[in-house]
Amino acid sequence: MIAAVVLFQASATCGGLVGPPHIAEEARIHPAAWRPELPPRIAVAEAAATMLDGRGVLLGGFTANLRATSAVQIRDPRRGWEPIGCSLLVPRSDATVIPLDDDRLMVIGGWTGRLPDERTWLTDSEICEPLRPQNRRAIPIPFLLTDQDGLEGHAAAGLPDGRVLLIHRDEMSIFDPVSERWSVPSPLQTTRRHAAATVVGEHSVIVAGGQIDSSEIGVETIDVPAITAASTAPKSVAWTMADLPALRDATLIKIKTGRALLVGGELDGESQRRTWILDTSTQTVTAGPMLPIEGGIADPSLRRSGSGILVVGGERRTAGRPSPPSGGAIIRLGRWNSWRLPAAPTVSIRTAILELPTGIEKIGGYRFDFDGEDRRRARVFDGAESLRLVPVVIAD
Repeated sequence: MIAAVVLFQASATCGGLVGPPHIAEEARIHPAAWRPELPPRIAVAEAAATMLDGRGVLLGGFTANLRATSAVQIRDPRRGWEPIGCSLLVPRSDATVIPLDDDRLMVIGGWTGRLPDERTWLTDSEICEPLRPQNRRAIPIPFLLTDQDGLEGHAAAGLPDGRVLLIHRDEMSIFDPVSERWSVPSPLQTTRRHAAATVVGEHSVIVAGGQIDSSEIGVETIDVPAITAASTAPKSVAWTMADLPALRDATLIKIKTGRALLVGGELDGESQRRTWILDTSTQTVTAGPMLPIEGGIADPSLRRSGSGILVVGGERRTAGRPSPPSGGAIIRLGRWNSWRLPAAPTVSIRTAILELPTGIEKIGGYRFDFDGEDRRRARVFDGAESLRLVPVVIAD
């Protein structure tokens, strides 16, 4: 089989970012395979998804009537999706979920109500125990949120010691799973919404993008105090010399201690194909491999695999309007290139992504169908598909 040849945009310097040149590269398609899986009990889009003690969990999302749901759906590894036996305190869609331990999930923000005109952004968090539904409880957020946007555009990261860092606008707070309380807010260097955040060290978190003003600082590192120094507030350190565009809805993933990869995002209403490598030791941003995803991708899910870093989910944006992405990719930093992933059978956005030992599972999502009476009807999908990755041997 003859692979198509594409030219990755080759420039040693791109927008002030310096990195290795992108040379002509075969756009290989990874020999992965999609296959159908049993769907959850309730078809949802924009649900939060995570693994908890070996079980897959879907929290909230919105259903076919475009209304947010409070359903918590659990998939046992042997019995499959179980009957709905747990629910959130508040119907939530587009929330953030972070496991606290083998029993508890922290659920943050999202919206409640119905699309498109009855949506209310939430200002709180709650703890959900899927196997102990009677233990659900609300956890107030310490930020003073005075407008209708609530926590829309927040970022959060689970810390290695079990705590949770929450970032919103120009403030941050740390949740202690022992006391089940958020700390008094501390200031950030830059006002951010729809920023990316990831842990890169035992007490270090990178925050990038989401600047309200393009002239504001693109990257900062948050130094989180150890639990033994809980009375000490987290401190933000600005990367004053780093050059990063005012991206929103990019995604970060740790690639080694002190370093992270930033993928995609939206800039001036357009989704991006670019990637960036962020290094805390030098406070530098360098260009990474270009994505083989036509039209770019915003808000992707990133997962590690034996082949590299898996880029799935997300959406393409044109003039700020979302549509399904043209596909996914695997980034191979060691070889400074990317594989294209085979196209998924179902094309949609706002899918839930579960990480599996052998790959990922894509659940639900929606897209606009233009053949209905109103010519623009949102369809929520009731299926699920898994991407199975196989080892690849590369001969040079």
